[in-house]
Amino acid sequence: MNLAAVITAAGSGSRLGRDLPKALVPIDGVSLVRWAASYLASVTDRIVVTAPADAIDDFVAALDGVAARVSVVPGGSSRQDSVAVGLAELADLSDDDAVLVHDAARPFMPVAVFGRLLEAIEHHDAAIPVLAVVDTIVSGVGGEVEYLDRDRLGAVQTPQAFRIGAVRDAHKRAAADGIVATDDASLVLHYGYRLATVEGDPLGRKITYPEDLEAFERRFSSR
Repeated sequence: MNLAAVITAAGSGSRLGRDLPKALVPIDGVSLVRWAASYLASVTDRIVVTAPADAIDDFVAALDGVAARVSVVPGGSSRQDSVAVGLAELADLSDDDAVLVHDAARPFMPVAVFGRLLEAIEHHDAAIPVLAVVDTIVSGVGGEVEYLDRDRLGAVQTPQAFRIGAVRDAHKRAAADGIVATDDASLVLHYGYRLATVEGDPLGRKITYPEDLEAFERRFSSR
């Protein structure tokens, strides 16, 4: 099957305390989006990046030289909309081809996880990387508290792998039904497609707050 990737990178850097898009924030002198694209380029030669409409040229410059055919397009008003835009750029791919949907905010997910995902979708419509939960978890914060069994819980990461026909259909139906989700696999599962899980990796940690950025900066400085 053919393989492409979509990277969502349209978020702001406000929670990082930066005045530029989050995906352009550098670690070790390299932007988050370039790190993410460079890792993906080891498994696919076609990548679509959804970026803020007013920063397209900056993203094109940041991605120059990545060893893949990279297209930068304006993202939507939400992550879900941005993924739909990215999928539309891959309209020439057949339903049985594959796509990895990734977030620039998880730029260091190891390539080994990509391999596990792609192996899983040989027999499923979608696959997600999951990390075991190690903290004690409760629900109902601010109200009636219930302790949850962490042995039955996991933290979902990206990239997520799909047969592209499944994720296209799920996005189309969700838009028609007014359904909004925080990730694409939950949409695919909602519409009855087969979803597998694979082992994730702590290096796939999402960069959201300054301390997340600092943790990776320390990792590079200690090399």
